Amino acid sequence: MNLSIDDQIASLNRDVVKMASLCERALVLVKEGVDNEKAELKSVQVLSDEIEKAEREIESFCMRLLLRRHPVARDLRSVSATLRIINDLERIGNNAQDLAEVMNYVVNRNILNDIEIPAMIDEVLKMLKTSIDAYIRLDEKRANEVIKEDDVLDSLFVKAKEGLVDMIKTSVDGIEEAPDALLAAKYLERMGDHCVNLSKQLIWSISGDINF
Repeated sequence: MNLSIDDQIASLNRDVVKMASLCERALVLVKEGVDNEKAELKSVQVLSDEIEKAEREIESFCMRLLLRRHPVARDLRSVSATLRIINDLERIGNNAQDLAEVMNYVVNRNILNDIEIPAMIDEVLKMLKTSIDAYIRLDEKRANEVIKEDDVLDSLFVKAKEGLVDMIKTSVDGIEEAPDALLAAKYLERMGDHCVNLSKQLIWSISGDINF
């Protein structure tokens, strides 16, 4: 039996949510690695590979849907937005893997706590979860919350940079790891940007509004 376009889009949405859950798991593993040097960060690479695979599969599904069903209006925006959303999710997965690799070079993990890397990870997780909740519910209000929440993450990033500058000035032990710590903060700041992009695409898919 041929599925209706509504059923196919519903299936597509479920696949996107599963892909987002992989991103969440990767971030949770990275956070565990901040306080536990024995945490298995190699698992983040496995998740990153799964995320990339999911992106390819969803992209293929979207293209078949566009070519065979010729969706119009809101359905067309939904499929088109999904193609961009999965790209942002894939970038979050890649950034999580980059973050895990950087942490392997940070012997003194205390420096990550000092510049509140765990708080930044929590903020990204909050933004990602809110984005996906908005995606599931087609909730513009929730999507807009993510866009505003990015200011909080940006503020944490600025504090991280300032904290590292202070450490360098006072020659704190382990400060040679400051460049890697700063890179970790930058990866998280980028993840926040991808959550914002995701939310903007959702708003466009719902209303066609491009004035953010």
